[in-house]
Amino acid sequence: MRSSTKCNIWAVLLTALMLTSLIQQPAEMSEESMPLEAGRQSSIEAACEGLTFEDMFNYTHATFDIQMNDDWESAYVQAVAWINGTLADQVRLDLESLFEGLPGGNNGWLSTDEYQAIDSIAAECVTQTNPRIGFRGGPAHRGGDGVNWYNATWENTEETPLTVQEWNLMPMNHIDERSCEQSPNSDCVEIPNVPITPGRNCDTTINDPDECRIIVFLNGTFVFEGLTLGGLSNDEFTMAMNTSNMTIADLTTTYPALEGLRVDVFEECDGRSIDQEHNDNQGDAPVPGTCTSDETISYETRLVSIDGETRLRVEAHVEYDMSTWPTGQDMFFDMTTEPPEVDDPPMWTGLAPSEGNIMPIADDGVSHFLSTAQMDAWATDDQGAPLISCSGAEGWSMSSDGDGLSADAPAGIDSTNVTCMATDSSGQSTDERNYTLQVPMRLSGTASGGIATVTMTPTTGMPTMDAVVTLVQDDSQTSSDSVMMNGETVVSVDLSSMSPGPFMVRISAGGTGMADFDHTYELGMSKESSPPSISIVNYEWIGENYEITGQFSDPDGDPITISATNTDGNDDPYGWGTIQTSGNQWMATGAGIPNAENNSIVLTACDNWGKCSTQSHEAGATPGGQDDDPVSPPVSDSEGSDDGLAVAGFIIAIVALVIVIIAVVAMVLLGRRK
Repeated sequence: MRSSTKCNIWAVLLTALMLTSLIQQPAEMSEESMPLEAGRQSSIEAACEGLTFEDMFNYTHATFDIQMNDDWESAYVQAVAWINGTLADQVRLDLESLFEGLPGGNNGWLSTDEYQAIDSIAAECVTQTNPRIGFRGGPAHRGGDGVNWYNATWENTEETPLTVQEWNLMPMNHIDERSCEQSPNSDCVEIPNVPITPGRNCDTTINDPDECRIIVFLNGTFVFEGLTLGGLSNDEFTMAMNTSNMTIADLTTTYPALEGLRVDVFEECDGRSIDQEHNDNQGDAPVPGTCTSDETISYETRLVSIDGETRLRVEAHVEYDMSTWPTGQDMFFDMTTEPPEVDDPPMWTGLAPSEGNIMPIADDGVSHFLSTAQMDAWATDDQGAPLISCSGAEGWSMSSDGDGLSADAPAGIDSTNVTCMATDSSGQSTDERNYTLQVPMRLSGTASGGIATVTMTPTTGMPTMDAVVTLVQDDSQTSSDSVMMNGETVVSVDLSSMSPGPFMVRISAGGTGMADFDHTYELGMSKESSPPSISIVNYEWIGENYEITGQFSDPDGDPITISATNTDGNDDPYGWGTIQTSGNQWMATGAGIPNAENNSIVLTACDNWGKCSTQSHEAGATPGGQDDDPVSPPVSDSEGSDDGLAVAGFIIAIVALVIVIIAVVAMVLLGRRK
């Protein structure tokens, strides 16, 4: 039902878009005329208004990072949605079904033409969707008749643009890719919505992107319409969100600095009936504290330091069982600055480094030496994860942000001393602990012959460490076995599972008397690409044109470009023919050299790293030759005897004809006079 509803909505949207694009705007418009762009915008608004992000994309997992702005009236959102397995098929099916009734539309294949049409309106459509977030000042309440909780709307202006991007909706080198059967664009290609070649591999950990994975990125700002902040003067407000259809999602909300801010009450409320089209049926308003739920939403709070200010961050994990649709699921956070009845001070945990231990830090610029995850593990408080702050480290440019504590190790300096403590939202603190902030090792690396070699040299005073070297790319990684470091250590890692191009090096290390170390370095290392292969399968002359077909492949899965040259064996090669590719097949078609006894064709396949391979082919003589040429008149000598006689005869005939005409006219005139 949900998928059908979504398809119908998208169909309305695309139909409106295509109809407005067909309207011819007159050269002169009256003031009463609506501009074409305004009509297009109106159509998109009508089709997208009330939708949710989940109505547009059924995802496997998503993250939403919500940064409340200091004005408390808007927030900046960064969202990432991963769509895996058959859900990726469903997205392509939904998109391609929009074009039913158009040439090449809804034929089971998603084309680049169709993709570009969707891409051009995605941001405008999302702007009209419902973020499903509400922010209300005052005492806790749960909505109900006459109260529309979801007062957040997207903003899309030049100052605050909304962007939607995707990765791998149209996978490169799809094994079933073909040229579009019906398109005015010669470069149009299309892929099947559901794979048709046997042996589909949906392992999302493999290197090469396949049709089983899509990622959608959304960045934008929403504002809270009709918000009154009077309730904040009483230090109370409620943040609410409708989480229906959020299969698996993690939402992080970071609030502006407000002393003592904490979550007073959290509730998950399940059971209201969802209006499937606009999601605005709030149902009966439950009394705070009486909600029933399946407990599929959990949350944690922590304090973070951003720009020198302590802020509250709330991290919620949401799950929703789609088999229960259209049963609604909502979450409510009743926030307050009122101190709790019981407020114990924070405490160090057994996982925190002991007094005098080493806190390792990388030496390649500003680096985190204490993450928020470590803060959560090292100290505990009854009001959430406290904030760990440190002082000292003169000359190390120590700072803090939403991800933890950072410093910049001065060149040539291995260590310094810092003093740290944990503080809760009420300002209560643990005892102070003194640590050594130290660069644990210096690194260098090379890559050659399919092997990456990393050399690690510990600094003075570091204990014996167990270390693992991991090579990291955007879509792949591979690790070494754990090695023991008590001096300079060289580790070799096989590159066979990595893609060509640059990669990072992550070092994970630990030892007695030190905190765990985990950092990713840029060492300027890169895997060299292997050249592609190209083969010829069939070839033939068709008139005076030659056609060659064959196959190509690349061991690294890189995009391939094919070109061809032709020569008769004496002249310099020149660019020849038209090359077409589909999947791993190629076809080259071009004219032979006129009257040539030889057509020496060289085909070259290159990947995007500049690695190439060639295949030579002798096509032989161009068909036709002199016998098939049109007969030319004989060429005269310098005297021009033959041509001169012909021309003279032609001139004499013309003169004679003119004389005859003049004579006839004279006789007619003479007869009239008589």
